Amino acid sequence: MALQEALHGRTVDDRVHPLIELRGITRRYANGTTALGGVDLAIGPGERVAVVGRSGSGKSTLLNVLGLLDAPDAGEVLIDGQPVDSAQDRVRAEWRSSELGFVFQRSHLIPALSVRENVLLGLRYSTASPDDADQVIADSLRAVGLEHKEQARARTLSGGEMQRVAIARTLARPARLWLADEPTGNLDSGQSLEIIEELKRRAAERGAALVVVTHEPDIAERLDRVITLHDGFVVDDTATTASAGPVGDRHAAGAPDPHRPDDPHRPQDQTRPRTRSVARLSRTARFVLQGIMSNAGRTASGTVASAVAVALTVTALGLAQSASGQVTGLFDAQRATQVTAALTTDGPNDARWPVRVDAVADFPGVTGVEHWRVHSQTPVANGALAALTVDLVSVDEAPGETTDTAVTWAPHDDRVLGEGEVLLGAGLARRLGVTQLDVSPEITVQDEPLRVVGLVTASRSGTAAGSAFVNAADADGLPVALSSSLFVETVPGAARNVADRLQDLADPFGTTRMTIAPVLEPSSFRGELQDSVAASLQVLAVVAALAGLVGVVFVNLLSVSSRTAELGVRRAFGARRSELVTLVVGECTALAVLGALVGLVTGFAAVMVVTAVARWQPIFDARLLLVPLAGALLFGIVGGLPPAVAAGRIEPADAVRS
Repeated sequence: MALQEALHGRTVDDRVHPLIELRGITRRYANGTTALGGVDLAIGPGERVAVVGRSGSGKSTLLNVLGLLDAPDAGEVLIDGQPVDSAQDRVRAEWRSSELGFVFQRSHLIPALSVRENVLLGLRYSTASPDDADQVIADSLRAVGLEHKEQARARTLSGGEMQRVAIARTLARPARLWLADEPTGNLDSGQSLEIIEELKRRAAERGAALVVVTHEPDIAERLDRVITLHDGFVVDDTATTASAGPVGDRHAAGAPDPHRPDDPHRPQDQTRPRTRSVARLSRTARFVLQGIMSNAGRTASGTVASAVAVALTVTALGLAQSASGQVTGLFDAQRATQVTAALTTDGPNDARWPVRVDAVADFPGVTGVEHWRVHSQTPVANGALAALTVDLVSVDEAPGETTDTAVTWAPHDDRVLGEGEVLLGAGLARRLGVTQLDVSPEITVQDEPLRVVGLVTASRSGTAAGSAFVNAADADGLPVALSSSLFVETVPGAARNVADRLQDLADPFGTTRMTIAPVLEPSSFRGELQDSVAASLQVLAVVAALAGLVGVVFVNLLSVSSRTAELGVRRAFGARRSELVTLVVGECTALAVLGALVGLVTGFAAVMVVTAVARWQPIFDARLLLVPLAGALLFGIVGGLPPAVAAGRIEPADAVRS
């Protein structure tokens, strides 16, 4: 209430108060430097004041305190005799919005915006009514002679033109105190004099007090009052009553009087707090849209960062579903069609196994049968090079598709394992020193010479690489086979039934102990397989999302860092910290939504390409459509919070001098 009363509850008696007054202002920095040491100062309406002093004397700090950009450590700031709670950022922001205008040394225009939009920026953060914004902007630009540059981009202007736009930006605001920090520091002498005269003339027309920080004596001489600082103290002040004349004349001539509550040039913000909050949100939404539309580079980088992360996530999840279906199909065609049984006996009396292979092969649904009889501890030698004892396997025919066995055959061989021939496992061949099949190498098995006709390089059986395979006709005289393995291949869906009947089919008299490996139904194994594959790719999706989030945060932090001056100017013109936070989060969220849509399309396209190359059936889950929404929330809000916090911590006094 005190703030509203100070802004809107003035009376005619308030004219006896200075426009702004400093009482005992002290400002110390963290390094121990005392920038201001108990400064007392009063500036009246319409005064034109120069602040001079050598570098480090406290000029800029004084201007920051006058402009409520910085809070003093001790002392009191009064406007129209009303104390300002300078410790509260919100209070200082509202005073800046309604009472103050700034012209900075570097103009601090937003390069991507037009001249008109830069002037409108100052107006939007003020308490002026937006209804006549177009006319106010046109009048302000006409006053500085730049009405013909209204639609030009700020980046195309000369240094002098930029400063004139900065003046127009202040002219558009209903400010009573203009503060200029080295406004001619980057200009030549001719332009400097023009800018100072322009500031004096326009401030006088608006009835505003003008305070200029300068180190140029000829600039200071053109102002009515000169305040000299030295080591944080006012050592000289040429204050006179001469400046009261023009102000009095101005009121007498009927010019606008900013002290009168009914003056149309004064802000009359009588809206309720809720309405003002809605207005601030609406203003921020316009700035979000403006920033996205005007800065193609920033928009592209933010969109790409989100799009890449969402595309990687969608691709990983889409491939997880497609891969699960593909692997499940392979399992149905392979794993679920195989039955394996191990047969053992106690002694050599059963030298010829009564295994009825033909009965198994004739059973409905069976497509292939292989019976491997294992002769343990069989001596094998390659001349004088190597002599070993191995598990020798006797078979009716060469291992093949039923056991997924791959054989590298000797050149010009008929690919049949006949009498007097042997197949060596790849591991056993290396141990025996058999490397060249084209020279028809021979080995001895139990002192009987056999010709090596091929190498077993792969098989469903894990022991095949260290074994040797001979035709059953060559098994006479070998150690008695006390164990064997029966491999059965079936059509899909028949494996379970074959496994249940295998004992009766192969050994109806129970002369062996048969152990049948469990056969999993496709339906029972499918869920485990799908979950395993999906979980692996979902982990990849999460990693991609987290990596994308880090990338988005990094891009957004770089964006905020490059906009420090812009955000500082917004704060100087009256933006609250919360408004900058909302602005940055809003921009990040908007770019994340746009990037999420692009990423969704890209991700689906990537899934189609990968599945087409791999000849998979693409599978899409409608739930994938939630990924862009989650991505927009994650990358927009969560990814926007760190840079938004960084933006909210920007101090306008530091930013505008960067």
